[in-house]
Parts: sequence; structure tokens; C-alpha cells
Amino acid sequence: MNNKQTRRKSKAKMGVQIRFARSIVALVMGVAFLSGVAVFASKGGGNLFSFSRPSVIVNLSGVVNRENGKVDLAKAGAVKPGEILEWNIVSENDGDGKANGYKTVGQIPSGTEFVAGSANAKGLSVVKFSIDAGQNFSEQPMIKEKQSDGSEKLVPAPAKMYTQVRFEWKESLDPGQKLNAFYSVRVK
Repeated sequence: MNNKQTRRKSKAKMGVQIRFARSIVALVMGVAFLSGVAVFASKGGGNLFSFSRPSVIVNLSGVVNRENGKVDLAKAGAVKPGEILEWNIVSENDGDGKANGYKTVGQIPSGTEFVAGSANAKGLSVVKFSIDAGQNFSEQPMIKEKQSDGSEKLVPAPAKMYTQVRFEWKESLDPGQKLNAFYSVRVK
């Protein structure tokens, strides 16, 4: 055998080794990828090959409390100072997977103020409020109040300062399930 033939056989052998090494790397990467998909998929659907996803549809409706009863906000026309607007947020999971840690936010329109104690929701939920246009939420927002001696003290923010109300459900929103949340505002 001459040097050219020896080099060709050596290159061919090296090519086979490289292809084998690439196959092993591809197999390891494929297993790593599939195990990542299994963890992700099992969170939504409960089995290895389920790719179910939630799809939540949110509807907001409102009524105005008037002397002659409740009037749908779309038909109420102009609202007057002192009137109470009752908001209803309905969230429905139209998908095929659970929506875990579901939250929805209701706005407190400008020219209105939140009616203290009016927020409630069906199901196990926590109600939180924002006084800074949704940057932060708390079950009891606090503000600094200047005391007569010049010091500052943290006190609960008045409901008239609330800008949003957020409903956070502890249970999942299952496929086909609806969640309702309610709150009221008073026209200034």
C-alpha cells in the first residue's frame, strides 16, 4: 500500500468516527429536547404528548343603578354624579388546557371612584388594588400621611385613590369553566 492509499483509508475511517460522534451528540441533544418538551407538556395536559392550551375570553359588562332599576350601560346614555356603575367581568376558558394562576384586572374609569367593599368574585380568589395605574397591586394599598409632629406614617389608601382592581384565583380555570368578578364605582 502506498502513502496515498493509507491517507485515504485514514480519512475514511476518521469520517466514519466523526459521523458516529455527530450521531451520538444528536441523540443526546434529542433526548434532552424531548425531556424538556415532556416537562412543559405535562404541565398543561397531564401526559407526555398533550399540547393543550388555555384560551380565555373576557367579557366586561356594566349596569347603572337608577331610580327605576338597573339599566344596561350601553343603553343608559349620560351618567350623572352620584350614580353607581356595577361592573361584571366574565372570564371563560374556551381552550383545551387549564389556565393556572389566572388573574383579571378591572379598570376604575376616570371621573369615577371605587365603592369600598364592592369587589367580589365567585370561587377562591384574592382581590388586590392599585393606586399607581397598575404598577403595583396590594390587598391594602398604603400611602404616607404626614403627622402633626412632621413625621410620616403609612396608612391605608382611601378607596377613592384606587385605579384598578385585580382578581386572582387560587384554583385553575378549567376548559369550559367560567369565572365571574364584580365591582362598583361611583360617578364623581
